[in-house]
Amino acid sequence: MSTEYGTLNTPGDEESRPTQVEQTKCQKIRSYLGKHGHRIFISWFIVILAAAVLTLSFHFSLLPRHKHDGEPPVDGETLNEMCTSDRSWFLALMLSIFFGPFGVDRFYLGYIFLGVLKLLTAGLGGIWWIVDVILIALNVLTDHPNGCHLH
Repeated sequence: MSTEYGTLNTPGDEESRPTQVEQTKCQKIRSYLGKHGHRIFISWFIVILAAAVLTLSFHFSLLPRHKHDGEPPVDGETLNEMCTSDRSWFLALMLSIFFGPFGVDRFYLGYIFLGVLKLLTAGLGGIWWIVDVILIALNVLTDHPNGCHLH
């Protein structure tokens, strides 16, 4: 093989070249993550930070304003006051967002069997995790022993 500029390769030169080794998918992913892993980490951090900011702003926007003591309670308010759980809605939501695939939110709410099932399946690949975040954010999911809404 000639290394001079402008020379032509002969058919014998091509056979002497080392062939490039094919990479497996796992090796390609590792090389890609080695080059761009910090970008992936930063983007996931931004997504989690944005979710936390939106959740906090939603939580603080729903805090009750100062009530006038002279107003009689509405029937729905007395029902909610009678059946209010001692577990925090905000803590359940934060546990669900950050540790949801491990079932920590279900353990916190008292659903032990569902927590173990969610832990073993990793939140059904993220689907169950997203559903639980939505259910807790809307305060639809109640605590297990009493069936009361979270406060």
